[in-house]
Amino acid sequence: MKKFIFIFILINASTLLSLEYLDVLPKEGDGIRTIFQRYKLEYSEENVANFFELNKSKLGKSKSLLLGVKYQLPIQIYEYNGKSIRSSIGNNDYDYAVTLRDYNDFLFSKGIKENNYRIDKVLWVPTVTFYLNNSNLVTKQSNTLKKNETSGLRTVIEPLFGEKYKEVKEISHKLKGNIYYLVGGHGGPDPGAIGFRNGVELHEDEYAYDVILRLARKLMEHGATVKLIVQDKTDGIRDDLYLNNSFNEVYLGDEEIPRNQLARLKKRVEIINDQFYKNQTTAKEQIVVPIHVDSRENKNRRIDIFFYHNENSERGKIIANTLLETIENKYRSAQPGRGYNGSVSARGLYMIRKTLPVTVYIELGNIQNELDQVRLIENNNRQAIANWLTDGFLKLAE
Repeated sequence: MKKFIFIFILINASTLLSLEYLDVLPKEGDGIRTIFQRYKLEYSEENVANFFELNKSKLGKSKSLLLGVKYQLPIQIYEYNGKSIRSSIGNNDYDYAVTLRDYNDFLFSKGIKENNYRIDKVLWVPTVTFYLNNSNLVTKQSNTLKKNETSGLRTVIEPLFGEKYKEVKEISHKLKGNIYYLVGGHGGPDPGAIGFRNGVELHEDEYAYDVILRLARKLMEHGATVKLIVQDKTDGIRDDLYLNNSFNEVYLGDEEIPRNQLARLKKRVEIINDQFYKNQTTAKEQIVVPIHVDSRENKNRRIDIFFYHNENSERGKIIANTLLETIENKYRSAQPGRGYNGSVSARGLYMIRKTLPVTVYIELGNIQNELDQVRLIENNNRQAIANWLTDGFLKLAE
């Protein structure tokens, strides 16, 4: 039998009658306990008292349920606004929003809830103790979420991050079940675009790869599974201004990166699609994230981070726009008045067309532009990019 965790919400019973609640029609043989079990509500004295308060005029003798009579469950109905659960219910508690997402998704997967809340815009919010299909004990009390932060959280060792950063301590499971295929642009025999600063060559593949590693580490902190498609066994996360240029990158599985461009792209797609098939029955979501650095002949042209998606992928468009909005908001907060000119558009690039998981392709800036170069060479800036992208993925996971 599966174990569920529960969330407890203190609620004043006198407020129950002013809210819209879920109506249910008992089946033959149903009692209150059976219905509570069906909707994953804890059968406790306080929860049952709330049910009685909602339905006190409809109960039979000894507070029994009557066939043909609709009863209100202590599950409040909200209209999902298509943006986030938090803004839909007027509660900014991120962890609480995640529990509601999981609760609605679980009941939909079991056929209890007829439609996905993202489709019919109907969100169920229990006002009493309820259960979730995961392992963390969470208590919701007076709008403050408290949880056992050590329960089920791991420390993972990833040698690809280098000696300084190889230890990754999970801080949440908000992205657990999500798989991210992170693809550093170019690599191996192909350095990608090359910029010049103070007599030093800036290779696209080195800077894209460092951002990829930092992003991977941040995603893993929140329980995500990360597949690094391009790997360098000697270069971990580096804090230098000028990253050493090398040609020893390989593909996941230690496969050599071909010199031919089309062969390189085909191999990347083959690796990703093979992983996709292996994980499609267990993963919540699989996302491909190639990261590149653009190059423009006009050195004076600055380029803010921009995103591509498949024109036929609505999910890809949503992901790209969410990431862009997150970064734009971060810039607005960190550098008021700076402005932001990033964009989202559909492109038919090979990596976008041929990968089976949804793909969002990211360009970090113009490697020829001196100001964009600062975005790349400063390690704090590379980390900020990784942090902000992670915040976007966390928002998408609500």
